[in-house]
This record gives sequence, structure tokens and C-alpha cells, in this order.
Amino acid sequence: MIRSIASLGRAFSTILRSNEVRSTPCLIKPTTSYRLLDAIATSPLLQTQPSRTVIKFSLRKGKRKTVHAVIKRFKRLHWGGWIRTISGRHKKMWRKRANRKRRLRQHVLVNATQATLLDKMVTKYWKRPRYYINDPYAPYHTREEFVYTRRKPLR
Repeated sequence: MIRSIASLGRAFSTILRSNEVRSTPCLIKPTTSYRLLDAIATSPLLQTQPSRTVIKFSLRKGKRKTVHAVIKRFKRLHWGGWIRTISGRHKKMWRKRANRKRRLRQHVLVNATQATLLDKMVTKYWKRPRYYINDPYAPYHTREEFVYTRRKPLR
């Protein structure tokens, strides 16, 4: 681990000494700290995209655990689909037009890839259908127009 940090430091120092970083047009006189930030930003080691595909496992038995952020943000429908609200639906409402506000009040179904990932992120307990009194999602729990999720037979 220490060798890799030392080699990173040497790599950054060689990048700092190269002409590419010094020749960048800049309004402020490029000092060492600005060049170091440029070198860090252009380094391929530090340009990794953060991933939110967290699947937790228990330490004792190795079973999958529920990611509680999924339960907070998503609702699983009885046929296996997941529904969510649109992000930013309460922010800067004074700025948004009426048709956009109406769109933000609606819910969105996630795609099949996201649904399988969310199924992996929760346990069987959260996949069971839940029945509530005056459930606002009641019309969405059945999906009669799709062949595989149809409950009632065709006439």
C-alpha cells in the first residue's frame, strides 16, 4: 500500500513537471497547488464513477441484507415492478411551469434492469405483497394488459 502511494506521488510530480500542465491557458497564474489539482483531475485512477449498486451481506451467515435506502425511496408493486417519485419534486417550485409541476407530482416506473437490481437489494420479506386500507397504489398493483402478469383470463 505504501509503495503504491509513493508511486502515485512520483507520477503526480512527473505530471507537474511536464509542459502540458504549465501550458494550460489560465487567467490566474498557475501555482503548484493549481497544477496539482489539474493533475489529480486528469488522473485516470481518480476518475471513477461512484456506484450505488450496494448489495449488503451479513457477516455471520453470508445472507443478503436489505438496503434500507431502497425501501425509503421505492415502492414494490405486487406484479414485481418498482415505482418511485421524480427527484427534485419539491425544489424551486416557484420557478417551474404548471405542466412541469403536474409531471413532478406523478410517479415513474423503473426499467427492468433497475427492477432486478432493486430485487437483489431487498430480502424476500419486502417482496411480499402488502395490503393497506385506502392504498393509493391499488390500481397499479395489477397489470392485466401484460401477458405474464395477467390474473384474469382472456374472454
